[in-house]
Amino acid sequence: MENLIKLIAICQAYKAGAFGVEEFQHKLESVYLPDECKYTLEKIQHNAFNHLEKIFFFYPEEEHKQHADKVADELIQATILEQKRLKEYSPYQK
Repeated sequence: MENLIKLIAICQAYKAGAFGVEEFQHKLESVYLPDECKYTLEKIQHNAFNHLEKIFFFYPEEEHKQHADKVADELIQATILEQKRLKEYSPYQK
């Protein structure tokens, strides 16, 4: 759960203007998610990383923030949903 909180904090820091798109992308890559997130949030994190790459290379610099903010918002929402799912998750439940 600690890394999920870290993921949200990175997104919020980016939205607050603490760093640019390229650093945002690198910070996202550094967050390792638990195995329980392998087929859910990890996939979304990977897609967000790729989308930021696309933004960095294919959009004019003045549009980076606008597009990357959407990525951050989507990642925050997905992480919150994953936190809720993990709270209810019980691998040995019948």
